[in-house]
Amino acid sequence: MNVKHFKTTSLALLLSVLISGCESIPGLDEVVPDNTKKYRKAETMPPLDVPPDLSTTRINDEIAGSQKSTATYSEFEEAANNPLASKYNITPDVKPSLSGEGDTRHLIVPGEREDTWRRLLEFWSQKGIEIKRKDMRIGLMDTESTSDDYAYRVRIERGDTSKVSQVYVGAAGVEANAQKDEAMLRQLADFLGALHQQDQAKTQALKESQPQVAAVKTVLLDETGGQQSLLVEQDFADVWRRVGRVLDSKGFAVEDRDRSRGVYFVRYIDPFNEIEKDEEGLLSKLAFWKDDAEKSPEEFYYIKLISDAENTKIIVLDAEETRTSSDTAKRLLGLIQEQLAQ
Repeated sequence: MNVKHFKTTSLALLLSVLISGCESIPGLDEVVPDNTKKYRKAETMPPLDVPPDLSTTRINDEIAGSQKSTATYSEFEEAANNPLASKYNITPDVKPSLSGEGDTRHLIVPGEREDTWRRLLEFWSQKGIEIKRKDMRIGLMDTESTSDDYAYRVRIERGDTSKVSQVYVGAAGVEANAQKDEAMLRQLADFLGALHQQDQAKTQALKESQPQVAAVKTVLLDETGGQQSLLVEQDFADVWRRVGRVLDSKGFAVEDRDRSRGVYFVRYIDPFNEIEKDEEGLLSKLAFWKDDAEKSPEEFYYIKLISDAENTKIIVLDAEETRTSSDTAKRLLGLIQEQLAQ
């Protein structure tokens, strides 16, 4: 066979195969259907219904943190621990109260968890019921069987805030009896309620027995450059002592204090900044505070007291001892003012 004729025949055969193959490939409309007509016929969904107890005027889509806040530290702490407080203006009860239904029935008890635990032990002791086992770490205590062969289990859980506990009463090792559990929970509520009233009476009596001290006037002053200062109508010695107590009671890390200069050097992690940092290694934890100040200068401040005749002026300096107009500095002054005004 002639070589030239062979090449021509082979090429013609190859083109024939390719053309027939292309015809067998599905079109674009078969692979990705055109739904334009269906889309145009589609109906829009009705708007979402708003619950009857929540009006649309209460819904706020603004970005968190974009608004200027004047909240105090104690208000922020409460809002962080109890979101309902800031969202719906709901605050926890200040006295023991029953809540929930069925399996979620429980007693809300304000106060420290350790105090509530101790009073639960007093409750069973007064009723003459022995404790079979208890573990405060997990918040559980089981009683011995009572005269009707029924044993109780008490469970304590954290409430909406760290200062509130939820107490549940159920059966321990026996078949549950909802009526008995409810009756015992009510007796416990009466017991803790009476103790709460006694506490309130003692607190009020102590308050009335103490000499009344006139409230000290404190005024936040706006200065140039967006800076603020706190003017306290009290002499330097008293304000120095009171500011020290505020810093200690509010958990500030007071790294240094110098009364002759009127300065407290503190470490303060502003909760409003919501900054999460990686855990430091062992070596960095052994570093001195000055090293930490160099790593995170935004966490360190000088609180400076300046004597002004019978008054005292308080300002906030950054880690370089320079006046600062930061939001954190203003919140620090607001916190100090809140405490000194009490």
